[in-house]
Amino acid sequence: VNAQPASRIISTDAGVTDVLIALGIGANLVGVDVTSKTPKSITVAKVGYHRTLSAEGLMSLNPSLIIGSDHMGPSEVISFIEKSAVILVRLPTAKNGDQLKTNIGAIGKSVGEEGKAGKLLVRVDSAIAALAEQQLSADTKVAFLLQMDGRSLRLAGNGTTGDDIIGLLGGENIAQHNAYQAVSPEALINLAPEVIIVAGRGASESLVKTLLNDNPLLTHTPAAVDGNI
Repeated sequence: VNAQPASRIISTDAGVTDVLIALGIGANLVGVDVTSKTPKSITVAKVGYHRTLSAEGLMSLNPSLIIGSDHMGPSEVISFIEKSAVILVRLPTAKNGDQLKTNIGAIGKSVGEEGKAGKLLVRVDSAIAALAEQQLSADTKVAFLLQMDGRSLRLAGNGTTGDDIIGLLGGENIAQHNAYQAVSPEALINLAPEVIIVAGRGASESLVKTLLNDNPLLTHTPAAVDGNI
């Protein structure tokens, strides 16, 4: 098992899963957390939510390597894994380009694919450079919205992935709360976002169309008037 750490892998983090697939070793995955997305060509078990993992569920898959974030839990499950023969790798959540690159290097090393990790890092550097050319001005007011069930909207606050994305773009998050909270179109008009980022299922154009169709008041926001959704 220790000689072939990449033979049976469990990923308990969506970002880690993405990196493993990008490294071309997705076929070695035997289990992933419920937030991970894998190609249809890969048959893999779901091990639950990364904060509420089950030791029995993980070990039943006979893993040789478990990789996840520092948010893995509960603590007793982590202790159990650490006392077993299974290799456990826990990485900080990547909230910026530097941490993402550090994680890619660590994942590549843990699965014996440093060469492929190096090639992936080149692609990441190129993507980060392209993002830097599209930076918003520092005082641009941005709203990151999740469209949950057609009409329900949730606004990303501090400590969310949405907030991280706004930070990468160089804008200012209009939300003052933590986590995601429900928000009304009327409240968004008062907040006057200059840019709206909407996340959901489907193509970009259809998401924007659905957002405005379900919430016509948003057409009065500066973001909609200037075509910045």
